[in-house]
Amino acid sequence: MENLLQNIDLIHQYLSMSITHQFHLTVDLEDEYIFTQNIVSQKTIIVATFTNKILLYPELKLFLSAVIAEINNGKCTADLIRERIKYFEEMKHQPVRKVI
Repeated sequence: MENLLQNIDLIHQYLSMSITHQFHLTVDLEDEYIFTQNIVSQKTIIVATFTNKILLYPELKLFLSAVIAEINNGKCTADLIRERIKYFEEMKHQPVRKVI
């Protein structure tokens, strides 16, 4: 992503909504990750600091780790995150369908 520090709120919203969309859970992500500088590249990155709240659920940990890696690798731009958030918002208003 272009500048992580300028998009902290957007990233936090995206991570929260991704969890809700994928797992139907609401998780407080406070203290679950930090923004820091990569020693080699000097780029700002997100580093997972998962607490037991996340570590007790291996699938959730793996999912969040993958999303964070996608952001850190630059494959997830601010525009793409905005599109995904818009999609998540639209999906909240869709009726639940039962498949038999």
